Amino acid sequence: MNIPITPLIIIVWGGFLVCLALLLSARLAQNTFQKRMQDALHPTDETIDEIATEERDEEMGQSIVHRVLAPMLKKMAAKSRDKATDPKGSQIREMLERAGYPLGMRYPEFLALKSLTFFLMLGIGILTSFFAVPMMLRMFAPEAIGDAQMNLIFKALWVVIFAYIGFSGPTFWLRRYLNKRLKQIRKSMADVVDLIVLALEAGLGFDQAVGQAVEKTGGPLSEELARVLDEVRVGRLQSDAFRAMAQRVRMQELSLLVAAIDQATKMGTGLAHAMRLQANEIRERRMAFVREQAGKLPVKMMLPLVLFIFPALFVVILGPAAVQMFEMSQRGEF
Repeated sequence: MNIPITPLIIIVWGGFLVCLALLLSARLAQNTFQKRMQDALHPTDETIDEIATEERDEEMGQSIVHRVLAPMLKKMAAKSRDKATDPKGSQIREMLERAGYPLGMRYPEFLALKSLTFFLMLGIGILTSFFAVPMMLRMFAPEAIGDAQMNLIFKALWVVIFAYIGFSGPTFWLRRYLNKRLKQIRKSMADVVDLIVLALEAGLGFDQAVGQAVEKTGGPLSEELARVLDEVRVGRLQSDAFRAMAQRVRMQELSLLVAAIDQATKMGTGLAHAMRLQANEIRERRMAFVREQAGKLPVKMMLPLVLFIFPALFVVILGPAAVQMFEMSQRGEF
């Protein structure tokens, strides 16, 4: 059987061109990889400028408190690295992890912040004690102004109060920051889960659906999910990454959601259906929490009513009657 010459030449030349294209693409990829390795190992001035520009833009996008305070805390924390393994700070480490490491603070940086606020408030207390304590004594205890020992005791007490505020203030702030972060996670959880369900029903895989939810939303929950995706990309099991997230946050709704995802993945059931049920349950829990907080409002409003509103009402309502009764008593009509 004779093969025509022209098709044979076309096939040979086509194969030659394909091999040449593969060779050139492989060579180009090798050159690109070598250039990136060269830039990473021996960066040029242009590369350094680009990296510095990106870092500067990222830094300028942060708050002024973060830009000023974070470098100072890192320098101070370098001297207290030996206390980073202190077993007494396990609670603080846990709170920092649950709070997402605010201001980029680890345990040494937090110790540095406590030291900074302690000495700052101690200095403020010492400076203000020379005029604040005599003023308070003149207003509330005039007989103790001439007593030097009493003045010294009140000044020492004033300084101790300021020092305690400086030492305990960072812990109090961290607790408030943690509670605020948990509230934000609880508030956004149902919407994020709905977005993941919609992406799953649209045909995306679970990792892609979570990635879309992270890209389209913001907040602490998106940061935690982004961390989960990063851990999965570097080789960690998906179930282990989600369980680690639930252990970090330690919130009941999130733990139930992770358990439902793990069970649906292992049992092979519909993941979208299970997550939709969890989203409905999360909304019901949130509404129950809102109703509970609304039920506590009358009790919480009692104190400001008694201290601020009722006295003003009594003055407005009973004031004229009291003035008339006083005038009548002055005229002897009683």
